[in-house]
Amino acid sequence: MPRKGLICLLFSLLPLQVGASNLIELAHKAGFDRCDAAITTEFKDLAEQGNGVASTGYFNDRSFNIMATWGSQKDSVWKNTTFIKFGRSCLAYSVIGTVYGGSCSAFNDKNPQWGVIKEQGGFTWTKNKGGVNAIMKSLPNGSCEITYRIHQNYDTTSPQPATEKKKSAKKSSDKKGS
Repeated sequence: MPRKGLICLLFSLLPLQVGASNLIELAHKAGFDRCDAAITTEFKDLAEQGNGVASTGYFNDRSFNIMATWGSQKDSVWKNTTFIKFGRSCLAYSVIGTVYGGSCSAFNDKNPQWGVIKEQGGFTWTKNKGGVNAIMKSLPNGSCEITYRIHQNYDTTSPQPATEKKKSAKKSSDKKGS
């Protein structure tokens, strides 16, 4: 049976110490390459914390998914990112959840850039000035769970997101004209 037409799923749970190199190694074993810089950048915090757990999966050699958790009881993060190869680009689509140690109203007071859009069924929908939506939920222990979604486009030849690459190129060209 040809590999291309099959849905190939590989789920592996990594040991408690997870680094970006482990994730890249798993991606390569699945036949997924050219997104190493995107994987390293997207999971930089996981590698720095040193106490993460991750699960990986893939669908043929065009996409690769990493779901991971790291942090401590009242300061934790979960992230689910799907990487998709598209020409010379590597697209990273992430849904991220964090736990803020204080209440959601305390978070809003400290972070006024997140404006409330609507409250619905115990959830508070917010949006920042950059257009990113976040959903907040008060937890029984008095902390606040915050979930948001981001998309990044990486040039496979550069370690930084394509949007940051364009901004830094524009700034340097602005300086030349000054």
